[in-house]
Amino acid sequence: MKGLKIFGLFLVLHVAAWAGTHVYLSQHQPDVLIVVDTSYALKPQFAAMERWISAREASTRYKKIVVGTDKALLGELTSLKSREAIFRTAFGRMSEDNLQRYAQTSAVEKILLSDGTINPTGWTVVKFP
Repeated sequence: MKGLKIFGLFLVLHVAAWAGTHVYLSQHQPDVLIVVDTSYALKPQFAAMERWISAREASTRYKKIVVGTDKALLGELTSLKSREAIFRTAFGRMSEDNLQRYAQTSAVEKILLSDGTINPTGWTVVKFP
């Protein structure tokens, strides 16, 4: 009987710790910044980039995904009316100067979806050929 009580106590402590962690992490979500290179050369890759973003969103838990392009910051991924807004424009070439607008963001992870022609420091570059 003593063993059953100890087991019950550990079970209650485990469930309470899990619930507390879940509540805390749900309320304190760090930002993940995903910037899409919308240059004209990558227009054929937009569908693959959209699939990558969807897969990343499905596998990301307890983090808020913020989306932008090399032209402008669009905002939180869940608040976008349509994901097509990410790929609305395709012109020009991307450079590291385009990413300067994101230098002051508080994102814990910065991801650039591009063709790999630039490799900025502090960014994870996902290449789309």
